Amino acid sequence: MTNRRMLKSNRFLPEYVTRFKDRHGKERLRFRRKGYPSHYFKAALGTEDFRIEYAACMDPEAPRKAAEQARLDRAIPGSLLDLFTRYVATPERLGPTKTTQDRVRSILERFVEGNEHRLVRDVRFDHLDAIIARTRKKTGTGNKQRGGIEAARKLRKELMRMFAFAVKLGIRADNPVEHTDRIKVAPSERTRGFHTWTEDEIARYRARHPLGTAARLAMELMLWTDQRKVDSIHLGRQHIQDGRFRITQSKTGKTLWIAIAPQLLEAIVAMPPNPTALTFLLTEHGRPYSTKGFGNRMRDWCDEAGLPLCTAHGLRKATMRRMAELDMGNQTMKSMSGHTNDDEVALYTREANQKRMADAAVAALSRWEVSNLDPRLDTKSA
Repeated sequence: MTNRRMLKSNRFLPEYVTRFKDRHGKERLRFRRKGYPSHYFKAALGTEDFRIEYAACMDPEAPRKAAEQARLDRAIPGSLLDLFTRYVATPERLGPTKTTQDRVRSILERFVEGNEHRLVRDVRFDHLDAIIARTRKKTGTGNKQRGGIEAARKLRKELMRMFAFAVKLGIRADNPVEHTDRIKVAPSERTRGFHTWTEDEIARYRARHPLGTAARLAMELMLWTDQRKVDSIHLGRQHIQDGRFRITQSKTGKTLWIAIAPQLLEAIVAMPPNPTALTFLLTEHGRPYSTKGFGNRMRDWCDEAGLPLCTAHGLRKATMRRMAELDMGNQTMKSMSGHTNDDEVALYTREANQKRMADAAVAALSRWEVSNLDPRLDTKSA
């Protein structure tokens, strides 16, 4: 068949599907796409079975599934690679959303890397203690920094779950992670986390970045929605319903309805109109931000305003601080932030709560003393 006739025969085929004749002269259809596994169709073109086969070939998860299957095929039964592949085969085990699942998968991949053929039954708690201790030490700088206390805690937590799965599979009788040391933090290692913006810092940022600038919109968007960077950068007009944002959080999968504050609406309206944009925040090239890219850009905007301690995440903490200072209850604060338990809220509001409670304590002590003066006290001479 000439190239022209071949081109004509493939004209009406779905994308990435070609037609050819095998060594027996039988006409076959084949799916070939870079990065995706090849597939020879069993069903005839135009049938429902063919449509199902083609949809499976085009599945965005197909490359990952094929890679995991290939890894499982070469894994030694009972090895760490075998356990890891079986464990991550059901993404829901790793977390409720794809963002969390990807993060947990990468943590476990780093643990297994270099130890793929090691048998699960031979893993001892002291081996895991040593690995967790190494994770606790920070390496690298800037955005490439790895390790630390929280990284060690997260690793231990995910290993606990994966080895519990190994016990269920019958690969071993006990969970060695249960015998590892808990991550303890010395007083000198404790940090206050991300800096919480003060009212003065918010005012200074606004003075430097006026309405109509992307910098100002970014700040107002995070301050008035109290969402993480990954969710704030994806907000657009299509998320507005009945004067509220409908936000499905990437980390938790929760759906929140957040009213649009007048200050935020003013910042949105002040921007140049762009009816085709799917996000409010766009790069200089007119594209949506990545999470890391937005964090870096926010760093630049804060530095321009002379606020070296301020970060994008600090605005989320500022909103929580404001609500705590207004004596809003934990349920009210969680309805904005999407937090699940009160302990998480306490981490964000402890400074504001301490100030408020200390102020109330001093005022109460002062009132008590004034109302209980010692009758022997000569107030006139004083």
